[in-house]
Amino acid sequence: MHKDKGVIVSIHQPNYLPYIGFFQKVALADIFVVLDTVQFSKDDYIQRVKIRTKDSSMWLTIPIERKYYFKLIKDIYLPPDKKWLKKHKKSIVSNYSRCKYFDEKFVDEYYSGNFEKLQEFNEFGIFYLKNKFEIGTKFIRASELGINEKLKSTDLLIDIMKKVKGDIYISGMGGKRYIDESKFKEADIKIEYFEFKPFEYPQRWSGFEGYMSAIDLLFNVGKMMF
Repeated sequence: MHKDKGVIVSIHQPNYLPYIGFFQKVALADIFVVLDTVQFSKDDYIQRVKIRTKDSSMWLTIPIERKYYFKLIKDIYLPPDKKWLKKHKKSIVSNYSRCKYFDEKFVDEYYSGNFEKLQEFNEFGIFYLKNKFEIGTKFIRASELGINEKLKSTDLLIDIMKKVKGDIYISGMGGKRYIDESKFKEADIKIEYFEFKPFEYPQRWSGFEGYMSAIDLLFNVGKMMF
Protein backbone atom coordinates (compact mmCIF):
# COMPACT_ATOMS: atom_id res chain seq x y z
CA MET A 1 0.00 0.00 0.00
CA HIS A 2 1.29 3.46 -0.85
CA LYS A 3 0.41 6.88 0.47
CA ASP A 4 -1.09 9.16 -2.14
CA LYS A 5 -1.37 12.89 -1.57
CA GLY A 6 -4.17 13.74 0.79
CA VAL A 7 -5.33 13.02 4.34
CA ILE A 8 -5.35 9.30 5.03
CA VAL A 9 -7.90 7.98 7.54
CA SER A 10 -8.56 4.63 9.16
CA ILE A 11 -11.57 3.87 11.36
CA HIS A 12 -12.14 1.07 13.85
CA GLN A 13 -13.83 0.14 17.11
CA PRO A 14 -11.64 0.42 20.23
CA ASN A 15 -10.69 -3.26 20.60
CA TYR A 16 -9.29 -4.94 23.69
CA LEU A 17 -5.47 -5.09 23.43
CA PRO A 18 -5.72 -5.38 19.61
CA TYR A 19 -3.62 -7.60 17.37
CA ILE A 20 -0.68 -6.40 15.26
CA GLY A 21 -2.75 -5.71 12.12
CA PHE A 22 -4.80 -3.13 14.01
CA PHE A 23 -1.67 -1.08 14.69
CA GLN A 24 -0.30 -1.55 11.20
CA LYS A 25 -3.49 -0.01 9.84
CA VAL A 26 -3.28 2.82 12.37
CA ALA A 27 0.33 3.52 11.37
CA LEU A 28 -0.64 3.89 7.70
CA ALA A 29 -3.05 6.73 8.47
CA ASP A 30 -2.71 10.40 9.31
CA ILE A 31 -5.89 10.22 11.39
CA PHE A 32 -7.39 7.25 13.21
CA VAL A 33 -11.05 7.53 14.22
CA VAL A 34 -12.12 5.50 17.24
CA LEU A 35 -15.55 4.22 16.22
CA ASP A 36 -17.40 4.43 19.52
CA THR A 37 -20.82 5.42 18.16
CA VAL A 38 -21.86 1.97 16.86
CA GLN A 39 -23.55 -0.88 18.69
CA PHE A 40 -21.57 -3.26 20.84
CA SER A 41 -21.28 -6.73 19.25
CA LYS A 42 -21.17 -9.65 21.66
CA ASP A 43 -18.09 -11.90 21.47
CA ASP A 44 -16.29 -9.47 19.17
CA TYR A 45 -12.71 -8.28 19.61
CA ILE A 46 -13.89 -5.26 21.55
CA GLN A 47 -14.35 -7.54 24.56
CA ARG A 48 -11.87 -10.36 23.94
CA VAL A 49 -8.36 -11.06 22.73
CA LYS A 50 -5.96 -13.97 22.30
CA ILE A 51 -2.67 -14.31 24.15
CA ARG A 52 0.09 -16.89 23.75
CA THR A 53 0.36 -19.85 26.12
CA LYS A 54 2.76 -22.76 26.44
CA ASP A 55 0.38 -25.14 24.67
CA SER A 56 -1.04 -22.73 22.08
CA SER A 57 -3.18 -19.72 22.97
CA MET A 58 -6.11 -18.67 25.12
CA TRP A 59 -8.91 -16.11 25.05
CA LEU A 60 -9.23 -13.29 27.55
CA THR A 61 -12.88 -12.21 27.54
CA ILE A 62 -14.41 -9.27 29.40
CA PRO A 63 -17.83 -10.48 30.70
CA ILE A 64 -19.94 -7.52 29.57
CA GLU A 65 -23.41 -7.54 31.12
CA ARG A 66 -26.29 -8.57 28.87
CA LYS A 67 -28.09 -5.25 29.34
CA TYR A 68 -25.38 -3.57 27.24
CA TYR A 69 -25.58 -5.89 24.22
CA PHE A 70 -27.43 -3.37 22.04
CA LYS A 71 -25.96 -0.19 23.48
CA LEU A 72 -23.43 2.07 21.79
CA ILE A 73 -19.82 1.28 22.60
CA LYS A 74 -19.33 4.64 24.31
CA ASP A 75 -22.13 3.86 26.79
CA ILE A 76 -20.94 0.44 27.99
CA TYR A 77 -19.70 -0.01 31.55
CA LEU A 78 -17.33 -2.67 32.77
CA PRO A 79 -18.71 -5.44 35.00
CA PRO A 80 -19.12 -4.40 38.65
CA ASP A 81 -17.64 -7.75 39.68
CA LYS A 82 -13.87 -7.28 39.31
CA LYS A 83 -12.91 -10.96 39.41
CA TRP A 84 -12.25 -10.98 35.66
CA LEU A 85 -9.51 -8.35 36.14
CA LYS A 86 -7.59 -10.63 38.48
CA LYS A 87 -8.02 -13.58 36.08
CA HIS A 88 -6.79 -11.62 33.07
CA LYS A 89 -3.85 -10.18 34.96
CA LYS A 90 -2.88 -13.61 36.30
CA SER A 91 -3.02 -15.07 32.77
CA ILE A 92 -0.84 -12.31 31.33
CA VAL A 93 1.70 -12.45 34.16
CA SER A 94 1.99 -16.24 34.07
CA ASN A 95 2.53 -16.30 30.31
CA TYR A 96 4.64 -13.17 29.78
CA SER A 97 6.48 -12.26 32.99
CA ARG A 98 9.62 -14.07 31.79
CA CYS A 99 9.64 -12.30 28.44
CA LYS A 100 12.51 -9.86 27.89
CA TYR A 101 10.34 -6.76 27.50
CA PHE A 102 7.52 -7.59 29.91
CA ASP A 103 6.14 -4.38 31.44
CA GLU A 104 4.97 -5.11 34.99
CA LYS A 105 4.10 -1.47 35.66
CA PHE A 106 1.69 -1.33 32.72
CA VAL A 107 0.01 -4.63 33.64
CA ASP A 108 -0.45 -3.51 37.27
CA GLU A 109 -1.95 -0.19 36.20
CA TYR A 110 -4.13 -1.67 33.48
CA TYR A 111 -5.76 -4.24 35.72
CA SER A 112 -5.98 -1.94 38.75
CA GLY A 113 -9.77 -1.62 38.56
CA ASN A 114 -9.61 2.16 38.09
CA PHE A 115 -11.62 2.19 34.85
CA GLU A 116 -15.41 2.40 34.71
CA LYS A 117 -16.23 2.14 31.00
CA LEU A 118 -15.16 -0.44 28.43
CA GLN A 119 -14.03 2.26 26.02
CA GLU A 120 -11.64 3.98 28.44
CA PHE A 121 -10.23 0.61 29.51
CA ASN A 122 -9.62 -0.47 25.92
CA GLU A 123 -8.26 2.92 24.89
CA PHE A 124 -5.73 2.83 27.72
CA GLY A 125 -4.31 -0.39 26.28
CA ILE A 126 -4.44 0.92 22.71
CA PHE A 127 -2.63 4.17 23.56
CA TYR A 128 -0.02 2.29 25.57
CA LEU A 129 0.77 0.05 22.60
CA LYS A 130 0.58 2.95 20.12
CA ASN A 131 3.16 4.87 22.12
CA LYS A 132 5.42 1.85 22.63
CA PHE A 133 5.37 1.20 18.89
CA GLU A 134 6.11 4.91 18.29
CA ILE A 135 3.08 5.46 16.07
CA GLY A 136 2.39 9.17 15.64
CA THR A 137 -1.07 8.95 14.07
CA LYS A 138 -3.63 11.43 15.42
CA PHE A 139 -6.59 9.85 17.26
CA ILE A 140 -10.13 11.25 17.21
CA ARG A 141 -13.28 9.70 18.72
CA ALA A 142 -16.32 9.48 16.45
CA SER A 143 -18.41 10.65 19.42
CA GLU A 144 -16.55 13.97 19.30
CA LEU A 145 -17.39 14.62 15.65
CA GLY A 146 -21.15 15.17 15.87
CA ILE A 147 -21.84 12.04 13.82
CA ASN A 148 -25.44 11.12 12.99
CA GLU A 149 -25.75 7.94 15.04
CA LYS A 150 -28.52 6.64 12.78
CA LEU A 151 -26.18 6.36 9.79
CA LYS A 152 -24.97 2.87 8.94
CA SER A 153 -22.27 1.20 6.90
CA THR A 154 -20.98 3.22 3.93
CA ASP A 155 -23.00 6.33 4.80
CA LEU A 156 -21.50 6.38 8.29
CA LEU A 157 -17.95 6.03 6.96
CA ILE A 158 -18.42 8.82 4.45
CA ASP A 159 -19.90 11.12 7.10
CA ILE A 160 -16.86 10.50 9.32
CA MET A 161 -14.47 11.08 6.41
CA LYS A 162 -16.12 14.41 5.64
CA LYS A 163 -16.00 15.47 9.28
CA VAL A 164 -12.23 14.90 9.49
CA LYS A 165 -11.64 16.16 5.93
CA GLY A 166 -10.20 12.83 4.83
CA ASP A 167 -9.25 12.08 1.22
CA ILE A 168 -8.26 8.40 1.44
CA TYR A 169 -9.98 5.75 3.55
CA ILE A 170 -8.07 2.64 4.59
CA SER A 171 -10.41 -0.31 5.04
CA GLY A 172 -9.78 -3.81 6.22
CA MET A 173 -10.42 -6.56 3.68
CA GLY A 174 -13.78 -7.25 5.31
CA GLY A 175 -14.97 -3.90 4.02
CA LYS A 176 -15.25 -5.36 0.53
CA ARG A 177 -18.33 -7.27 1.71
CA TYR A 178 -20.38 -4.22 2.64
CA ILE A 179 -18.83 -0.97 1.36
CA ASP A 180 -20.65 0.69 -1.53
CA GLU A 181 -17.65 1.96 -3.48
CA SER A 182 -19.84 4.01 -5.80
CA LYS A 183 -20.83 6.25 -2.87
CA PHE A 184 -17.18 6.83 -2.06
CA LYS A 185 -16.54 7.76 -5.66
CA GLU A 186 -19.44 10.23 -5.61
CA ALA A 187 -17.99 11.78 -2.45
CA ASP A 188 -14.56 12.00 -4.12
CA ILE A 189 -12.98 9.78 -1.45
CA LYS A 190 -10.53 7.07 -2.41
CA ILE A 191 -10.57 3.60 -0.80
CA GLU A 192 -7.49 1.50 -0.18
CA TYR A 193 -7.81 -1.99 1.29
CA PHE A 194 -5.39 -3.19 3.92
CA GLU A 195 -4.66 -6.89 4.24
CA PHE A 196 -2.75 -8.08 7.28
CA LYS A 197 -0.07 -10.61 6.43
CA PRO A 198 1.05 -12.58 9.48
CA PHE A 199 4.79 -12.75 10.05
CA GLU A 200 6.83 -14.76 12.51
CA TYR A 201 8.78 -13.24 15.36
CA PRO A 202 10.38 -14.74 18.49
CA GLN A 203 7.84 -15.96 21.04
CA ARG A 204 8.46 -17.42 24.47
CA TRP A 205 7.63 -20.95 23.31
CA SER A 206 8.32 -22.80 20.09
CA GLY A 207 5.61 -23.36 17.51
CA PHE A 208 4.64 -19.88 16.34
CA GLU A 209 1.07 -18.71 16.96
CA GLY A 210 -0.21 -15.78 14.90
CA TYR A 211 -3.00 -13.27 15.48
CA MET A 212 -2.13 -12.74 19.15
CA SER A 213 -2.62 -9.44 20.97
CA ALA A 214 0.11 -6.96 20.06
CA ILE A 215 1.38 -7.26 23.64
CA ASP A 216 2.80 -10.61 22.52
CA LEU A 217 5.05 -8.85 20.01
CA LEU A 218 5.88 -6.03 22.41
CA PHE A 219 6.78 -8.20 25.42
CA ASN A 220 8.84 -10.59 23.29
CA VAL A 221 10.52 -8.22 20.83
CA GLY A 222 10.13 -4.77 22.32
CA LYS A 223 9.09 -2.98 19.14
CA MET A 224 6.79 -3.04 16.12
CA MET A 225 8.04 -5.05 13.13
CA PHE A 226 6.68 -3.99 9.73
